[in-house]
Amino acid sequence: MSTLPPVRTVHVYSMHTDPFAQPGSGDAGGMNVYIARSVHAMLELNPELRIEVFTLDRGEALLADSLFHQPPQPSERIVHHSLDLPSARGLSKNELVAVTDDFAQACVEQALYTPDIIHAHYWLSGQAAARASQLWSAQGVGFPIPVLFTPHTTAAAKDTRRGEGEAPEPEERYTAERLMSSSASRVIVNTPLEAQQMGEYYGTEAQKLAIIPPGVDTSIFHTIPGVHPLNDTSETRSRIIFAGRPQALKGPHLLVEALALLPDDLEVDVDIIGRSGSDYERRLLQRAAELGVVDRVHLKDPVPASELANIFRAADIVASPSSSETFGLVALEAQACGAAVLATDADGLRYAVENHRTGLLVAPRTPQRWAAAIERLVRAPYLRHSLGANAAARARTMGWDQTARRTLKAYAEVRQGISQ
Repeated sequence: MSTLPPVRTVHVYSMHTDPFAQPGSGDAGGMNVYIARSVHAMLELNPELRIEVFTLDRGEALLADSLFHQPPQPSERIVHHSLDLPSARGLSKNELVAVTDDFAQACVEQALYTPDIIHAHYWLSGQAAARASQLWSAQGVGFPIPVLFTPHTTAAAKDTRRGEGEAPEPEERYTAERLMSSSASRVIVNTPLEAQQMGEYYGTEAQKLAIIPPGVDTSIFHTIPGVHPLNDTSETRSRIIFAGRPQALKGPHLLVEALALLPDDLEVDVDIIGRSGSDYERRLLQRAAELGVVDRVHLKDPVPASELANIFRAADIVASPSSSETFGLVALEAQACGAAVLATDADGLRYAVENHRTGLLVAPRTPQRWAAAIERLVRAPYLRHSLGANAAARARTMGWDQTARRTLKAYAEVRQGISQ
C-alpha cells in the first residue's frame, strides 16, 4: 500500500451528549469538557488540521462562555454537526443503542469532508463509528477509515464499583465495548489503571492502548493572589462544594449523610452545583430533611467555567465522592484553583489527586468515613491551605496541550500503520 498523507481531517463522534453543552446538567459532564478542550488544543497545535464534531440534537444548552459560546461555522477548521434524528427523539441515553446505525448513516451523509480518522467517545459513539467506517469503505474511499475509541468509563469498571442505588449497566454496553476493544485501531485511556482494566475486563491488547491523561484549562482555572474563603481560618465553619451531575454515581448523597454525622460544634454547608433532569434532587432534599440538615444543603444551577472557577477559589473544600471516575476533571479543576479536595479513593481519582499532598482520598466510600475526612479538614485550616497550594502548583503542569499532542501522535501512528 502506498504511503498515505498525514492526518488532515478528523471526525469526532459524541453521540449522546454535545461536547459544547453546559457541564453539570443532563448527560453533560467531564467528557464534554474533555472533548471540547482537546479539540481546540489540537487545532491550535496543528494549523493544517480540520475537525468535524458529530452529536445528536437532544436539546442541550450550549456553553455561554469561553471558546464555545456559539457552534463553529462550516467555513472554519472546526465544524459542529448537531443531528436531529427522528428515530432518536424521546429516547433515554441507554436506549440510543437502537439508533447507532442511523446516527452513523447521518454522520456519513452530512460530513463535509472524508475523514482520515474517526475518534469515538463513549460506547454509543464507538458502536456508531464502527458502522460509519464500514459505510465509508462501501463508498470506495480506497483505504480503511481507522477508528480510535475513548471509553470515558466502561460498564465493567462501573459495575465493579457500583454503590447502593446505582443501576447495573446494560448488556448492550458490554457488547459494544468488547467490539471496540477488538476492532478499534487504538483505545485511548486516561490512566495506567484504566489501561489495566481494559486488559482485564475486555482483553484489550497492550499495543492498542494509549494512555493520555486529560488536562486543565489554566487560563480559567487558576489561583488569584489575595482571594481566600470567607471562613478561611475557621476551625469550625466550612462550605463544601460539589460540582457535577447530581446522581448516585457521583455521590452527593454521601455528603448529605455525612453532614448528619458531624459533631454539633461544626457548621458545615454543602452547595450542590448541577442539575440531573431526574428526581434525584427531590429525594436528596427529602433525605436531608429526615436527617435534620436540609437547611445546610443548597441546590444550585450549573454555571459557566469562569464562574465555577471563582466558586472553587472561594471554597473551603471541594468534594468528589464518586464511586468511579476515569480521571476526575472536576477534582483537577478545583485543585488548579487552589482548593482543598476530598475525593473517593477509587480509579482515576487516585491520579487526579495526590493523597496527602494535593488533597485527601477517602476510603471506604461510606458516610462515616466521609464525615471523618470532612471533620479533619474543617478543623485544620493550615492543612487546607497546604493541600491547595500544592494542588495549584501541580495543575499548572497539566495543560490541555499535552493531551492534544499525545492524541495527535496516536492519530499519526494509526495512519502510518495503515500505510504499512
